[in-house]
Amino acid sequence: DVDRSENREGSVAKIRPEGFEPPYPAWSPELPETLSYVQAQVAIQSPAGERDEELFVSLESKLREDGDLRHVERVGHVDSQGAYNDIAIAYWRTPAAMRSWLSTAGPFGALADEAADRGRGVWYEAIVAPRSHYEINGSIPDVEWGLAREFDSFLEPFHAYWGGMRDRIAAAEDGGLPGTIGTIDRESRDGRGLVRIELPEHICLIRTVQGMSDTGEEETVAYHTNMRPQYETGVHFLADNPTASRCLSARLVSSDQPGPARPHTETLAWFTSLEDLEHWVHSHPTHKAIFEATHEHAARFAADMRLLLGHEVIVAPAGGAEAVYADCHPATGLMPYFEAVG
Repeated sequence: DVDRSENREGSVAKIRPEGFEPPYPAWSPELPETLSYVQAQVAIQSPAGERDEELFVSLESKLREDGDLRHVERVGHVDSQGAYNDIAIAYWRTPAAMRSWLSTAGPFGALADEAADRGRGVWYEAIVAPRSHYEINGSIPDVEWGLAREFDSFLEPFHAYWGGMRDRIAAAEDGGLPGTIGTIDRESRDGRGLVRIELPEHICLIRTVQGMSDTGEEETVAYHTNMRPQYETGVHFLADNPTASRCLSARLVSSDQPGPARPHTETLAWFTSLEDLEHWVHSHPTHKAIFEATHEHAARFAADMRLLLGHEVIVAPAGGAEAVYADCHPATGLMPYFEAVG
């Protein structure tokens, strides 16, 4: 692992208090400045709430045929309408490779036909962002999830204070990346056929993870007793109150492949902007409870903490995010908030 604390002290920190020292360690991946974040959540939606293993295997096989795919991770959940969403979180090396696959093998192509024949829906929500528009942070240095799994890590000095997230996103300094979405109107859309949505500039995606494979019994009990209830309360608030929270979609999902340095549970959430994500993080009682529980856990276990916590926060540039839904129920994901395009 690389300790870059001294190297980063000379960079401009817009929010971090002068002389602040993080009370516990955190790590970020050592990413090239030219590295774009390229990710799509591609899902099979089964209306009756069950998994369609055969169809997901077909989806995963189609993904792995792409030589420009970095890797794929499987998660899933039952949504508010009782449908099971079996989700492949896929990372590509280039935006062109992802867009090519999505337009040929994804919901535009053979996968949608295969799903329709089985009475299933298919959807994807995709985002591309330059290095200046995203940040990745976690509680342990070596992980097996997300973009960070492919890179070395360094000790991150800009964390554990209100505003640290913005300090870690270069384009967000000095109030950058302002929101472009005004009033939120949730409408009932017709989910039949193909619904394609171009998402507005500066919409914000956060993927958070939690894993207990490396924790001892005491730490595992502490997490489930003190942290997990606060975390789940916060996610349920977001999912149930999109207008108040300005979180358009919050999915609390379970990982299909938990293990060392891998998540057990995750949240995949779209906020109207980074500022609106910050507002919930800084101001709402549900996140303040999460923040306090996390600090208490870290202080209690200190250097022996093995709980996996982490997140990716990505802000889309203009044209950097889109969503497509094929034969999904009309409350799926971002469909209720945006007009479909041709």
